[in-house]
Amino acid sequence: MTVAHLDRKPSRGGAMLKLLLHCVIWVFHRLPIRSGLTKLSFNRFIDPLIAAAPRLPYAGLRDGQRINVNIADHDGRILYLFGTNDPKVAQTAQALSLPGDVFLDIGANYSTIGLAVSHTVGRTGAVHLFEPQSEIGGYVQEAITAGGYDTVTLHRAGLLDRDDELLLQVPLNHSGMASFDAANSDTSQFRTERCPVHEIGGYAGPLVSGKAFGVKLDIEGCEPAVMPWIVSQPNLRYLIFEASKNQAQLYNIVQQAGLTLFGLLRHPLKLRLVRIDALADMARYHDLLAVRIPPETPVPATTHPRTLAALLRDGVRG
Repeated sequence: MTVAHLDRKPSRGGAMLKLLLHCVIWVFHRLPIRSGLTKLSFNRFIDPLIAAAPRLPYAGLRDGQRINVNIADHDGRILYLFGTNDPKVAQTAQALSLPGDVFLDIGANYSTIGLAVSHTVGRTGAVHLFEPQSEIGGYVQEAITAGGYDTVTLHRAGLLDRDDELLLQVPLNHSGMASFDAANSDTSQFRTERCPVHEIGGYAGPLVSGKAFGVKLDIEGCEPAVMPWIVSQPNLRYLIFEASKNQAQLYNIVQQAGLTLFGLLRHPLKLRLVRIDALADMARYHDLLAVRIPPETPVPATTHPRTLAALLRDGVRG
């Protein structure tokens, strides 16, 4: 037996780390957790376990399918450990969608939200994923094909307020923070891609025509470029969006459209929506939900997505 062969033989310690990692993944996939995945994924206990994993492993999704992930990527690690990137957003979108709906996942990243919603909208509905990053887009397309997601379409482009080709800046090891809005001079902390973008009304309009639709929007500061078109559509069922930037502008867009705004409560176990009545309240939430409540319908201060869905069923027509 050669020295080179001995070097390739896994150590007992390495084998134990891999076994422990698989046990952790098994537990994490079954936790009824809604929030707090980042803290559970990045800590002194998990870090050495991740070091024992292959760099580009397959992550098991909650529906039994799988997708390739970059284990060095922030979002890839969370998906590898939990089988989802954001349970509270996925479960809210599923609760508010109906069979036959269209779902737009704009800024889809690894697309776990859109893939989850595809089971809710069913074979009479459709899911459209928008993700311009080439590496992640490859993983997603492979998962769509291998998993038999026949009603899911990946669009390897961004959506904005114009047709263009723009530079996408992606922080190293954090694909979820990629943005067309970034203007960073320290390129050592970012990689860049030149990506196509489409004007949202001209491109997405035909995809939702004649159907009620929901949207998840996470495009890192570019939300004001596309939200006015989204909230102006009478067949919009709901919009879930991130508001880490431009909060005042986004709040005004929602208010002017006559929509009701809720924050998704960040709680490890509870799935709750909290009504937002003032701009100052937005800062308490990472993800927000805008919906059109039927006229003269009482709007609860706190509710579950399924309860809210019951209020909306008669208020949106395709």
